[in-house]
Amino acid sequence: MAAQSNGSRTPRQRELIAASARLFARDGYHAVGINEISGELGLTGPAFYRHYPSKEALLVAILDDAITVHLEQVTDVVRSIGDPLDALQAIIDNHVDFVFDQADAIQTWRTEFRSLPDADRHRLRYLQRLYTEEWVRVVQELRNDLDVEIVRTMCQGAIALIQSATEFHNRLPREVVGPTLSRMAMHVLIGTPTGSLPVPRASNNGRVNSRSPSSDVPEPAGAPAPKPTSAARTRRTG
Repeated sequence: MAAQSNGSRTPRQRELIAASARLFARDGYHAVGINEISGELGLTGPAFYRHYPSKEALLVAILDDAITVHLEQVTDVVRSIGDPLDALQAIIDNHVDFVFDQADAIQTWRTEFRSLPDADRHRLRYLQRLYTEEWVRVVQELRNDLDVEIVRTMCQGAIALIQSATEFHNRLPREVVGPTLSRMAMHVLIGTPTGSLPVPRASNNGRVNSRSPSSDVPEPAGAPAPKPTSAARTRRTG
């Protein structure tokens, strides 16, 4: 099935992608029908087919958009940032944003990838490998003491670590979980100290306030930003 680029999709197609990703993530691909997807947008069942020929085509579009846009973003980051340490931090932060912004697509990928036609499954796996290799190239510059297969394994582990936010129910807000996972990933890859992690603010009843805005979740006073270890700096500059 030929892929259609995200930029060429109509506004209605993008709405169908968002609605179906939400439904597939919540109820499962096979449990959701065309009428249910159409009803989310006030469309009749037959009107759906003016935008996508089948539910399978819509599933392909969801996963294709997720990996294609994500790959383009990380490629731009690597090309635009010369310092490998800064590039790695930007890659990690981009992946954290992806995990929160595309949680439905990630969940759909995890549970429904096997439902894709073989050709689309192989194509998307290839794009996924290209994405991981962008991480590998940057980390290799910082960890040139390690075999490339070890670096690749570490990058895959760091990606999985960040995506764990989509697998487990967490009462903490994004403003706490995101920086925590980001610092953990940096520590896994190059040994950067995690430093003082964000602290969620408790409400009056002593429970964690999971809806607090970012301004309500400050770092402890005087908490230093995480810095690379001297060893990591030496690897980068040497």
